[in-house]
Amino acid sequence: MKIIIKIIVFLIFCKITFAQSELSNNTVQQDTLVEEIELFSIKGKAAYGNGITVFDAEVTLLDTNEKLLFTTRSSKKLFNRFGGGRFKFEDILPGEYIINVDLGTRIGIVKRIELKNKNLNVGTITNTVEFPKYEVGDYSDSTRIYLNPIPTDPIEPDSINVRHIMVDLDGGATNVIIDSVLRDSAFFTLSGELTRDSIPLDRTYIIFNDYGKILHQSSSMKHRIKEIQKRDGFIIFQNKDTLHFDNVFFEESYDSPQVATFHYNDTSYTTQYHSFFDIYKIKTGPSYVGNSVERAFKTGYIFYGSLLTWQLYKKRSFSVFTDYLPSFSNKSTKGKNYYSLISSFSFFTIGWITYDWYRDRRSNYFTPTMENDPFPQNMFIFSMNEWVKNKAKPYYSPILESKIYKFWKDRKKRKAEKEKKKRKSVFD
Repeated sequence: MKIIIKIIVFLIFCKITFAQSELSNNTVQQDTLVEEIELFSIKGKAAYGNGITVFDAEVTLLDTNEKLLFTTRSSKKLFNRFGGGRFKFEDILPGEYIINVDLGTRIGIVKRIELKNKNLNVGTITNTVEFPKYEVGDYSDSTRIYLNPIPTDPIEPDSINVRHIMVDLDGGATNVIIDSVLRDSAFFTLSGELTRDSIPLDRTYIIFNDYGKILHQSSSMKHRIKEIQKRDGFIIFQNKDTLHFDNVFFEESYDSPQVATFHYNDTSYTTQYHSFFDIYKIKTGPSYVGNSVERAFKTGYIFYGSLLTWQLYKKRSFSVFTDYLPSFSNKSTKGKNYYSLISSFSFFTIGWITYDWYRDRRSNYFTPTMENDPFPQNMFIFSMNEWVKNKAKPYYSPILESKIYKFWKDRKKRKAEKEKKKRKSVFD
């Protein structure tokens, strides 16, 4: 009996020992499995195309099927001025993911990433996207004339008939469909949407379509073209190529305009022609100082012209002119303001040269390369002539629209029609 009890106890002991060993083996296998599945982190910074950080925005991590996995928010700015825009996701398995940043606009930030067996820093991600590439179909009528009504209905096999690029003074570009361009506003439909909107023309830099036709050039662009006309410098093209030139000339055309460059080192004196839409930037050379000197003399004329007008009004005498004329006699009281007059023109010149250098007026940007990728500087140029014209427009517009002015304007047309009626036809 005692032997049987000892055998039973021995068997129970062996079973318990075996169970503990199996449990220990399972625990080791689980620990090994946990060690094999390693998790990593993803961090980065969100910003707009112009480099401004996107702070306190919702940042989501999606899988390749766009299923939401994690959500966080970009960091806020310190004292509302410094930093911001940073985000981080912890404990992420290796694989392919999509980072989405909600900007509260139609185009947000979407970034596809691949997380491998290490922590990933995606750097700064932006909402900069290249201009969409479209294939233009064979239309029955491919000839389009500027100022004719622009059709907005799509023609097969293309989804959109005519697309336009609208660039503001900062260089921000938008892909739209222009409905009409009036005297002071442009009406458009956002490409790919049914939303219609309008923008004042004084806020636009240039509007052109994908047929190479310009619908609108701002006074700032026209002024910059006038300033760099017949100057030396270099061109930076859209493909980042650089070309130095000794003289440049812009064609005055709204239909596929070209830019001609001249090169003194070319013994054949051959002119090179370039498409206006291939040019990103033109920086003029030392000859640009001529524009600064010209503005300085205009400033001097305006300043002393205003001063003389005020003195004439106060003194009611033309003797004030003699104070600014040269005097060759030391005893004469005339010409007392002559030396201050000629000296101030030098100061005006130095001031304009310094201002143009500080504002980098030699750099001129024309067509952007990407949407939401603005120019490094604003392209607005203040023009006194344009300012006076805009201020006086409410006063002279009724005159230009009057029947008397239209009758006088059409005088040559009426004369030509009368002469045409007088001439006999060869068939009479």
